[in-house]
Amino acid sequence: MATLINVAERAGVSVTTISRMLNNRVNVSEKTRKKVMAAMKDLDYYPNEIAQSLTKKKSNFIGLIVPSAKNFFYSQVIEYTEYYAVKKGYKLLLCISNHEPTKEHEYFGMLKANKVAGIIIASRTQNLQDYLNIDSPLISIDRIISSNIPSICSDNYHGGTLAARHLINKECKSLAYISGSSDLEFEANKRYFGFRDTCLINQVSPPIFLDATEERFFSMDYQEIVAELFETSPHVDGIFTSNDIIAAQIIQYCRKHNIDIPQKVKLVGYDDTDLALLCTPSLSTIHQPINEICFHAVEGIYHQSIEGIIPKNIVLPVSFIERETT
Repeated sequence: MATLINVAERAGVSVTTISRMLNNRVNVSEKTRKKVMAAMKDLDYYPNEIAQSLTKKKSNFIGLIVPSAKNFFYSQVIEYTEYYAVKKGYKLLLCISNHEPTKEHEYFGMLKANKVAGIIIASRTQNLQDYLNIDSPLISIDRIISSNIPSICSDNYHGGTLAARHLINKECKSLAYISGSSDLEFEANKRYFGFRDTCLINQVSPPIFLDATEERFFSMDYQEIVAELFETSPHVDGIFTSNDIIAAQIIQYCRKHNIDIPQKVKLVGYDDTDLALLCTPSLSTIHQPINEICFHAVEGIYHQSIEGIIPKNIVLPVSFIERETT
């Protein structure tokens, strides 16, 4: 493996000159720069950018903290964030916490030590403000952590409204909603409020409410709560779920128990992840603009880091995507 010394020998310059050039601490002639870059290419040498950041005020890395990479929503967050980070000249440091507060705390320490350009938080851990004392721009996705941290969210309340309107327009009379961890402080809880309020406005009975646990969120196993809904409320003819994963498992349950979708039960998910099109029948769902959310998150880090401009909280519109389950 080539070292900086090898590059210096190949380019005919000192190690100090190369080190200062890579850290932008001295101007070198274009001729010298080309010689150094050619030597690096010939020797397949790549500078340790994280180590370089220790001599600078910040690096060109962005940290992204997510609770899971298996979940369809978060896998798309990872994909789009990496895409837009690269377009802005950043590299992504991915931190998967698996909902472990201690692990997440350690990640914040690691990102702080490496002087990242910023941190995008897509975490479900509560009380994050207890250890957010970090001298880097922060921005959160799909939740509001505190008034000091900008956030990028979708219009969750309107998403619930759209789902209720659609099911009511399809002449559903007995509605249900399956939530994910409603006892935790997430913007996603507004999906239920929009759904419930629209039922009341349209003089439809309040929806049956079932709350999935955080353990189910991480295992992505909702079969037990789905079975509970159909066993206790067999008259339900319209269901809205807080994510596409729950909806997909309702499709599985209905197929196994010969419950026709959409003839007997109509179903609406939330997120419009890739999973929605993989289901049979394909899933009607609320489209959450994950692409745009990640774009604005990276832009927010850029404007804070480069220009010192603190972005405002952004709420992006959602839309209804009708497919075969309604």
